[in-house]
Amino acid sequence: MMMGFSIKNKVEIIDNYVVKYNTAKFSEGLEWFTELFSINHKRELRVYNWYNNIRHVNLLIPNSYELTSKHIKIERLVNLDNNKIHASALIPNLYEFLTLGYGKNRSIFDIISSPTQSILRGLMKNSKFLGLRLVLQVLKRLMLLYLYRPKDRMTYLVHKDLKTNQNMIKTKDGVYFIDFGSSILTKDYFLIDIVELATDHVTNTVDFNIIKSLIKELGLERYNIMYLRSQIYLLLMRRTMHFGHSDRSNTETMARLKVFVDNLESLVNNFNIEEI
Repeated sequence: MMMGFSIKNKVEIIDNYVVKYNTAKFSEGLEWFTELFSINHKRELRVYNWYNNIRHVNLLIPNSYELTSKHIKIERLVNLDNNKIHASALIPNLYEFLTLGYGKNRSIFDIISSPTQSILRGLMKNSKFLGLRLVLQVLKRLMLLYLYRPKDRMTYLVHKDLKTNQNMIKTKDGVYFIDFGSSILTKDYFLIDIVELATDHVTNTVDFNIIKSLIKELGLERYNIMYLRSQIYLLLMRRTMHFGHSDRSNTETMARLKVFVDNLESLVNNFNIEEI
């Protein structure tokens, strides 16, 4: 018997379970393409499979009961109302999520979905808003990222759509990560989730101490500072360049964003891993 609600016939809540179907029927745009080739569904499947094969101390994702090419059936979680999720408390969870990617091989879709591609698309779309100086600055940071990237870097799993008010559920047992259709394996953008969580997009401020904590948890403070700074810069710019239609129509919001991106280079240059 159906209990709860249905979203575009892709998600159903039945009793204490959530069933997510693999279908492109109700998808649009880029989502339609990724759903058509089952990319998002396959990403979800691999996260659940990798998680189930390893014992975890802090990382929580819903229990899975059925994992097939057509659907996944997982437990229904009960969210605690009015309980704010603090990014600083998620460092152990993120560490374990990232390390799910250790030793895994990237697919062509992981590479296509790299933040680099998103950054380049954002540059083309927003070149007029950014101006020539910023466009060149972003390209320089891309060059520095690849120039200083370490040869011994690992492969990490990143969620890529994790926010304190999205794709996380706080329960009595702790914070659960959900919805892994955007997740990718990456070598050069392992900070993508923590940069998002450390950034207040209303005030355009960044808590760099949270980012440093994850770097130290991963034991990556040995990495070249130019590599780390460039990654942070590019990830902040990537998020900024993909503002929504409501933001574009708000002149005050766009003015604040312009100030933020204009000062982003100097802001990131003050980032030092030794200080925390």
